[in-house]
Amino acid sequence: MLHYQVTVADPKGHYFDVQLQFEIARDQLQGTGDERWIDLTLPAWIPGSYLIREFARNVLYVRARVGQVETTVTRERKDSWRVHVDGAQIGLAAHSLLIQCEWRVYAWDLSVRGAHLDDTHGFFNVTSLFLCPKGFEQEPVELTISRPSDDLQDWLVACGLPSQPGTLKDPHGCPILRAGGQVKFIATDFDCLIDHPIEMGALRVESFSVLGVEHVFAVYGADADLDLQRICNDLKPVCEIQIALFEPDTKRAPFERYVFMLHATDNGYGGLEHRNSTSLLFNANELPQCGVEKTSKAYEGFLGLCSHEYFHSWNVKRMKPAAFVPYDLTQENYTRLLWIFEGFTSYYDDVVLARAGKLDEEAYLKSVCRNITQVRKGPGRMNQSVSDSSFDAWTKYYRQDENAPNAIVSYYTKGSLVALCIDSAIRKQSSGQKSLDDVMRLMWQRKGLTGEGLKEDEFPGLVLEATGIELNREIEQWTQSTDELPLDDALKTFGLSLSQTQND
Repeated sequence: MLHYQVTVADPKGHYFDVQLQFEIARDQLQGTGDERWIDLTLPAWIPGSYLIREFARNVLYVRARVGQVETTVTRERKDSWRVHVDGAQIGLAAHSLLIQCEWRVYAWDLSVRGAHLDDTHGFFNVTSLFLCPKGFEQEPVELTISRPSDDLQDWLVACGLPSQPGTLKDPHGCPILRAGGQVKFIATDFDCLIDHPIEMGALRVESFSVLGVEHVFAVYGADADLDLQRICNDLKPVCEIQIALFEPDTKRAPFERYVFMLHATDNGYGGLEHRNSTSLLFNANELPQCGVEKTSKAYEGFLGLCSHEYFHSWNVKRMKPAAFVPYDLTQENYTRLLWIFEGFTSYYDDVVLARAGKLDEEAYLKSVCRNITQVRKGPGRMNQSVSDSSFDAWTKYYRQDENAPNAIVSYYTKGSLVALCIDSAIRKQSSGQKSLDDVMRLMWQRKGLTGEGLKEDEFPGLVLEATGIELNREIEQWTQSTDELPLDDALKTFGLSLSQTQND
């Protein structure tokens, strides 16, 4: 087992201290003779955000002991450290050796992708903090979070991981991290661990139940008049519709508990999906207030953000490209299918809001029009297909410069319009008996429940199997060429027409 401990070491300096302890059998050491070692690696990127982030740049130092003896640690690559074990230590070991490592990480990235620490809260993704010993990726993990005794205020900890039995919790199931205390979590392996970010601090928390599953909404940075109960009430039918979409018979979610973690800021927007939680960033001034019936227009966008990340619980966290099975966190993982996993999610986020009655017809159609306008006004659509956009995410979409509008098209936005075209074609050719919902359900059965990744050329076959309609040629044209999408025809299926006006 891997034993990690994260300590809130220096909040004013924004430093987490991390310790790792594990036992390693002699034959698990790398090298030969007296030259033996074990390598520790920090992820270079985080799933869901397709850019090499170089998290290792925030590690100040790495130290290690073999047993009680301090040993040499050398930097082998930008994201890899080597713990050396000399022959004498090996000779004294009966079967295994105890390795103890410690390192310090600078945490001042106020985003959903990294780590952030001050004297009021702490947030981290495991990909930003935790080195993993090579060959131990499948080992179970125990994670301990501790705070110095001079921190007086109790903190709540929001996380999707199960906590150790007997842990003191608030009424919504969030562990309480007291000054001088600690909280422990358990993960099945390192891949499970990296999929569970942690938010801790003076959090506002509410919870609601959806089809027997507890959903927790934890907020840091909220105003005192935040109407958190309204947010929960608005999200409840959205979550219920999504669960029923994938499991219409059992209405069973793929998790036993779900946690929304929101950092309410002065000016921010973002979300990152995880297997039973999501990290969110949103402007606190645009959230609903107690006693105020009317909400801001931006609140619809907030609900759309929540809907989008929740839909990812199925589409990309469990149904994913074959290139992501398993993730290789040391380098880019290329796929041409992000138009399905991000684009379709962008299609369904507002569709589900409309089905749940949280987005009226006018607002939904305006959202579709904004997407169409965004794609059509960008000259990049004539130079990059949505398939190539997916492949180039690592080098173009996440690294946009002044030429980006001329060079790229968004696999989010155009991908959502491809979903619209596919959904329309299915409904038209089946006389309304089938839809894209049927394809998503089949993909869930074939890929989500089995853990088998979607091959690059496999999606059209799923459409045929789910609906009896062959769209191979159309899907190829819509995704692999730069031809305009047949949006006029697609909208006619829904009884709509598309017109275009020129602004002066």
